[in-house]
Amino acid sequence: MPTIKWKNLIAQERVKDLFNHAFSSGTLGHAYLFCGERGVGKFAAAVDLAMAVLCQCGDPNKARPCGECPSCRKAAAYSHPDLHVIMPLCLSAEHKRDDGALSEEGWALAAAGAKARMGDPYVLPRYDGIPNIPVDWVREADHAVMRGAVEGASGVAIIDGVDTMRRESANAMLKTLEEPPPGTLLLLLTDRVHGVLPTILSRCQTVRFPLLPPEVIGAELCRRFKIDGGADELGGGLFDDDGGGAGPGFPESVAAAASAGSLGIAISEYENPLDEYYGYAASLWGDCLRGDWGAAAAAADGLSSGKDSYNVCRSTVSCLVRLMRTAVLKKFGRGGASINYITSGDAVVERNRNDRADETSGGIEIPAAYGPGELSTVVGLAQGALSGLDARGNAALVMAGLVCSLMEALNVEKQ
Repeated sequence: MPTIKWKNLIAQERVKDLFNHAFSSGTLGHAYLFCGERGVGKFAAAVDLAMAVLCQCGDPNKARPCGECPSCRKAAAYSHPDLHVIMPLCLSAEHKRDDGALSEEGWALAAAGAKARMGDPYVLPRYDGIPNIPVDWVREADHAVMRGAVEGASGVAIIDGVDTMRRESANAMLKTLEEPPPGTLLLLLTDRVHGVLPTILSRCQTVRFPLLPPEVIGAELCRRFKIDGGADELGGGLFDDDGGGAGPGFPESVAAAASAGSLGIAISEYENPLDEYYGYAASLWGDCLRGDWGAAAAAADGLSSGKDSYNVCRSTVSCLVRLMRTAVLKKFGRGGASINYITSGDAVVERNRNDRADETSGGIEIPAAYGPGELSTVVGLAQGALSGLDARGNAALVMAGLVCSLMEALNVEKQ
């Protein structure tokens, strides 16, 4: 039996080995749950695996997908009748009918989103509200899967963001998960495995996708954005050999984005640098470290009160985690370059930080008495805030809770 030709999936060699063996030996299961951070390759792996299963190449020794047969061409264009892609949507009024079902505009939005995701699996969709998977989209795909394959012997459904699926949508696909037609492959994807309903979790084989090494992400960013030259020509970055990092030197903008551990997030951050969010994060940390309740509370309120509060708060807390990582590496002699950013000139900083904006360029300060235990505590607080935001908790309450917890943890000796 042939192996899989991984056209989209970058790195993740353990995952590739797992599915190469199952595919070539004919022991592929019917339902898998891919879990891991956004943009680490879950969707890319699902696309490659789906196309390999649907490929109808006549050469038994050729890797799948061949990319040449009619089935491969249809799948690549997202026009294959046996390939179904479902993903979370943020629906406006025009996307719904009076009874709440998807309108023609809603179905068009769903198809366009799925096709774009298939075209470049590492480009992450951006949501302006709280996304969820429409139940009628799930039902349509469920009916199509249960009727059996139209072309060939296999049918594949990729369900991204399964943790956003409401109970009604989950119940619509439980029978398919339990008793799928022969040749069916169901690939469920999640960034939050603890948010997946137990009834779904128990019916799938779980495959974990780890974070990607920064040198892999950096190299892919340079390839994708056609960045030429070496470290000496372009300037050093977080992963300079001289700075104690792991891997070759990259341009500073590439190195900063590559520190995310996720190619999808890195692409987004390279195209839209997070300088202002690093500034927010460092200012918030400084307020908490000084025990300035008024400034910290004003900062949390300013970050969580805007129109796009979820993305603003998540980006800020994510940057705070990375600033903590850099500070910890320096504290324990790991070395590496600082993350540099500019905070002046931004309305939120000016409103909530006043004349303190200039203090926040260059990094954050770890209390001298802090050891591994205390550091683990504060990093855990930030990670907990990220989880709360990803669970679509109230951004104002999440940020208020983070401020209170950081204030207590950083000022325990002063109390």
